[in-house]
Amino acid sequence: MTDTITKLKQALAGLEPSYLDIKDDSALHAGHAGNTGGGHYTVTIVSDAFDGLAIINRHRLVYDAASTLLEKEIHALSINAKVPSEFKNNK
Repeated sequence: MTDTITKLKQALAGLEPSYLDIKDDSALHAGHAGNTGGGHYTVTIVSDAFDGLAIINRHRLVYDAASTLLEKEIHALSINAKVPSEFKNNK
């Protein structure tokens, strides 16, 4: 597990996820124009914190939690943010 994934898990812990999966997709974006050195990650996070929130507001919670990592360590973050009932229905 990369150091950035560990840091991202710690940053998202405040959302009290019942499920959290982080994939490092950086190798798929090697040489990507505009990348200043940070990695590309896909996050699937399930939390009651998202209950009643629109997708954009769920993403804001994740971006806010990961804000310090987004400065240098993460170039791109793909987010799948769900409440538990949505996650169970889509498995």
